[in-house]
Amino acid sequence: MKEVQPSRRQFNAMAAAAGLALGLPAARAQGQSLAPIGTEPIYFRGWPFKPEVVTDNVNRYNRELHGHVDYATLTHGDYPTLIEKSLIAHDKLDIIYANPPTAVRFLEAGWIQPADDVPAFKEAYADMYPNVREAWTYKGKMLGLSYFLSTRGMVMVNMKRQKELGLEKAEPKNWDEFYAQLLELAKKGAKDVYLPHWFNEFYGISWAFLWETSNRGGKVIDPATFAPQLSADGPAGKTLAAWKAIFNAKIVPEEVLSYNEPSIVEGFGSGRYLYSTQAAYQMAVFNDPTKSKIAGAVSFLPHRGQAWGLLDSALYLRTSRKRSSDGDEDARRFQSWYGYKDQNGKIAVGQRWAENSMLFSAYKTVMNSPETEAAYKKNLSRPEDYNALLDLYAQSLQPEVWKTVWAEEFNAFLRQRLGEFLLKNQPVADVIGAMNNKINELNRKYKMAK
Repeated sequence: MKEVQPSRRQFNAMAAAAGLALGLPAARAQGQSLAPIGTEPIYFRGWPFKPEVVTDNVNRYNRELHGHVDYATLTHGDYPTLIEKSLIAHDKLDIIYANPPTAVRFLEAGWIQPADDVPAFKEAYADMYPNVREAWTYKGKMLGLSYFLSTRGMVMVNMKRQKELGLEKAEPKNWDEFYAQLLELAKKGAKDVYLPHWFNEFYGISWAFLWETSNRGGKVIDPATFAPQLSADGPAGKTLAAWKAIFNAKIVPEEVLSYNEPSIVEGFGSGRYLYSTQAAYQMAVFNDPTKSKIAGAVSFLPHRGQAWGLLDSALYLRTSRKRSSDGDEDARRFQSWYGYKDQNGKIAVGQRWAENSMLFSAYKTVMNSPETEAAYKKNLSRPEDYNALLDLYAQSLQPEVWKTVWAEEFNAFLRQRLGEFLLKNQPVADVIGAMNNKINELNRKYKMAK
């Protein structure tokens, strides 16, 4: 492995500063076979992101280790809701995708098993960045193994339009400056200056509210007492006030609220907009000339004292479905093979996602590899964007509210209420009050109030 560059040392140090020292149980003996010992099918289900890659990975496991993994993609409806309904119905599910708030809810419900007992867990745990360990650990248990990480909510910049508008040396350093610039551009008659992450999916407008509140220094709840922390004159209220201002100024088209993520990706890739809030891995799309009209001209606002976005991540979880002892062991083995190292000692799946989709990994082995660096640089417009991307990622944190059993219910409430807030031009104070009331209601429902 090549020597770690200064930017990576900074990245690792910042990650370590956010980490927790956790006492987790020892894993099984290293070097354990990952081939199945039984004959039961292992049912693996995920959301529709490059399912052809997932199918190819699964086929490799089945072919090389004589496995019996059955993979399918869930495509209709919100993934967390679909998976929860399937778990309640005792459907055949063994390995599933999930974001951290979903994983916490499922562990509390007894629907998944922690990953602490999979083969090579101790090695995988040591290979994770400390801030990822903290994000994925709940009540002393590791929720799952690494699918991907990314910064979601970074502000992409169309440098062609930036130059046309004379803004090369006027990049905003924080959300207040960002919205002030948008309003000033609108006054001057500029059109199509912002395409926000307000789309109608479970990780759309609701997540945008969470990261802007967090980026401004706010919290949704007190992580110790779970009491609501939102106020109309605080970071959450300032976020909503800024949204109302640009929406009422018709800077953002109303139809954005009905978009899905592919719509905003396609919209920004058209070259029409100056700025758009997106996931970091979409850089691989925006700088691909076969998929974008502005390839080679897309950058992003770097960290200059304020974080942009949140730590978006997903895990491979193992369910608690009733299986034979051989079936349980086979599920553990496949989870380890797919979520960490294969039978050759390579993080094959994680490295593949890094190279072909620009997905970050929880594992230092992947992120510090020269192959990952080379792949990422191919998807960036400027050499300096590589270090800037790692610095931005190092600042990305997971919302504290995601470590509650009711996070997904609150997310569904936010998704509906935030769209209503904009369309009906509701008072900021009323919406903040409704959010706090919902948190109190959920705390009572799950007996979490302290």
